[in-house]
Amino acid sequence: LFVDSEGKKANYPRFYRQMLDRLAKEQRKLSRKKKGSSNWHKQRIRVANIHEKVANQRKNFLHHQSKELVANFDAVVIEDLDMKGMSQALKFGKSVADNGWGMFTSFLKYKLNEQGK
Repeated sequence: LFVDSEGKKANYPRFYRQMLDRLAKEQRKLSRKKKGSSNWHKQRIRVANIHEKVANQRKNFLHHQSKELVANFDAVVIEDLDMKGMSQALKFGKSVADNGWGMFTSFLKYKLNEQGK
């Protein structure tokens, strides 16, 4: 995700990869249900809850990392990367998407602006 000037890396926990097995199991259950039935709706909610949990974990991690960077550094330089191209060309699309790079840069931007940095 990032490396700061002191060489510290953001030890990213890969939330999506952790939940992949559980998500696949719940999605298989969903595919076996009759579309439109009440059990299908319940299972759809279970799958959505897993996706929401992953998104919330990612957002929380990115908020904490961006807050730490803003508190410790006066200037932050970000390289302009083509994340879409990286995810398609280098065969690690899930990992690139799981990083939440765009969200991280927007968090950094508004936190740095608030601090006047």
